[in-house]
Amino acid sequence: MITQRFNINNDWNSRNYNYMFLGFTDMLSELSKIPIRNGIMIEIGSYMGESTMLFAASGLFKKIYSIEPHDGIEEFNEITNTTWSKVKDEYKLNTRNFDNISLIPEYSYNVVDKFEDNSIDFIYIDANHSYESVKRDLELYLPKLKNNGIIGGHDYNPIEWSELCRAVNEVVGKPNRIFLDTSWISTKKEII
Repeated sequence: MITQRFNINNDWNSRNYNYMFLGFTDMLSELSKIPIRNGIMIEIGSYMGESTMLFAASGLFKKIYSIEPHDGIEEFNEITNTTWSKVKDEYKLNTRNFDNISLIPEYSYNVVDKFEDNSIDFIYIDANHSYESVKRDLELYLPKLKNNGIIGGHDYNPIEWSELCRAVNEVVGKPNRIFLDTSWISTKKEII
């Protein structure tokens, strides 16, 4: 099966290496330098659970809340002729070995009240990439971060995802770090 991080489509890969996987691991390496051991994180948009599994395998987080409805319109499903049922099966396969992951099968805006303000160490947003959705997720979940918490996401690429970048820039400002896979991170103390 073609996946987004482990087995990327060769038509998308003009490089001779897996920049999606290596860029993501660079971000994990950067996160490991920050004292968030045994942290609590939220991943908004987990899709096949590839990134969820990597977050869990990093050992940085004692609890990972994976917010993913496995529903709606997804361009990757259409491109690869994949059903939501197959995506859910792949998610279960990728996350099966980790008991610190809790899947919340819902849209992020419906479950924001499940989390206390100032209680989360890291939030990673990789759900709907429209301007409105990204801005809403950032505004709803930024208060959930601890004062020194880190917020980040995927696809900070002004050429392909200009509206996503505009939302990030408006709410968070230009990210502190942007990685090879277009993941980005900023600390809350530098945003406020």
